[in-house]
Amino acid sequence: MMAWLWLWADVAAATVPLPDFREALARQRWREVDELLTRGCAPQPQLKVVMCQEGVTKAALEHIDAFRDQVFEDAGLEYLAGLAHRYDGEDAAAIRRLRAALRLDPAHRAAWYDIGELYLKGGRYDKATEAFERVSELLADGENSWLGPWRLAEVAAHQSDAATFEGHIKRALQRGFSFQHIAGLPNWQRFYADPALTDTIDKLLTVYAAPGIADTLRQPPE
Repeated sequence: MMAWLWLWADVAAATVPLPDFREALARQRWREVDELLTRGCAPQPQLKVVMCQEGVTKAALEHIDAFRDQVFEDAGLEYLAGLAHRYDGEDAAAIRRLRAALRLDPAHRAAWYDIGELYLKGGRYDKATEAFERVSELLADGENSWLGPWRLAEVAAHQSDAATFEGHIKRALQRGFSFQHIAGLPNWQRFYADPALTDTIDKLLTVYAAPGIADTLRQPPE
C-alpha cells in the first residue's frame, strides 16, 4: 500500500449491533483512493520522486473532494489528498491538505511525518522539528519508533547543530535505529562532509555502527 496503513490499524472489531455508518463510508472511500494511487503511482528512487500515470492524482483528488463536499471531511482522505498533491510536486497544496488532516485528527502520525518532510525540504526547520517531535511522541514504541528521533537528528544536521544531532541519534538508537539505514545516502554524505558534524558522526559510527558504514559516508555525494 502506498499510504500508511496504521490509519485504521487500531480500529477494534465492532462490538455494537450497528457499526458507525459514517466511518464505514470513509473507510470505503479511503480504500478506493488508496488503491487508485497504489496502482497508478510508483517511486522513482534515482529521481527521489513518486511518478504517477496521467490523470491518477486528478482522479484521486476528485474522489476525495466529492466525498468531502457531499458527505463530510475525513482526516484519512485529507491525508491522501496531501499525498496526491505531493506526488504532483505541489508542496504548498500538499501542506494545506495535510494541515486539514491534522485539524480533523491531531494524532494522525502519517500526516505529521509527511508534513515534516515537506517542511524539511523547504528549509522550515522549526516547523519540521515540531512535526517530527509529534511523530516521536505518537510513535513512541514498536519497530518503527526510531523514525521520529532519526528525522529530528537530520533536521539538526541541516543546521550543523552537532550536540542536538547526537542527542537525537542516541535516542533513535535506543529505539532500534541502525546506521545501516543511512549507509551511502547522499544527504548523510553531506552531513559527514560538514566540519561541524564530522567528529560527532565519526564518534557515533565508531561506537554504534558496523564496519564499513563510515566508508560509505566518506564518498562524495551524487
